[in-house]
Amino acid sequence: MALYLEAYTPLVEQWFHALRACPALTELRATAQTRDVLGNVERLESLFRSIVDDLFDQGGAVLEHALAVVSEHRDAVVWTNQMVPRPGADLVELAASLRHKFKRNISLALMEALICLQSAIAYGRDTLGLAGAALEATLRRSTVLLASLSVLHDEQEVARMRYLTGDPREIQHPTFTVSDIVGGAFHIPADKFRVVGADGHQRIRFASVPPSGLVPTSPTMKCPAHRLTNEDGEPLNNELWDLLVDIYRDSGQLA
Repeated sequence: MALYLEAYTPLVEQWFHALRACPALTELRATAQTRDVLGNVERLESLFRSIVDDLFDQGGAVLEHALAVVSEHRDAVVWTNQMVPRPGADLVELAASLRHKFKRNISLALMEALICLQSAIAYGRDTLGLAGAALEATLRRSTVLLASLSVLHDEQEVARMRYLTGDPREIQHPTFTVSDIVGGAFHIPADKFRVVGADGHQRIRFASVPPSGLVPTSPTMKCPAHRLTNEDGEPLNNELWDLLVDIYRDSGQLA
């Protein structure tokens, strides 16, 4: 609990602040129509990861506190398939491991959001008959798709994605990349979606999902980007979802 609240959450909040103020994001948005969707998404992921590097290179009180907490609770950190610090590692090595973990988590979160968005686009277009502004508006109201994954334990999230996609493979980075996702490596079929709301107010959500039966090995914590809110009281994850809708619109994917 302390690890999650005191280490990860402030770093995620700082990352979103940096993203909003990032000149490279402004430039990406302004030129998105000149690239295809893969080019835009790859640039976006690179930008996301470079912000992590900037935060760790700049240091500061937030990072120092996060490292102190990780140092104290290092045995509770899940380092699987990541840059695992050696026993007794100093703060420099812990910082390198935490930087690697943060970048990996951001890439994984982006991939899962892309799977949800691409699959919702196909459902909106092929099943609901939506396109253009109507499809875009419906997608923007469908933030619950990402939110429903953000309240699960990691093990439950893996099980949920396997059920939704029907694919037994675990979605991990760098085993899979955003290029794989944009290319359709994972897809959630139409029968896993439902539409709710009256015409003009429709939103897409997942159909009921049977319990996984998994018993988490540690306390379940909401994703920091879902728990944290912006000035409008919206979860920070909604900002990520809106940004991805913008990118797909400007890449010609919603026409």
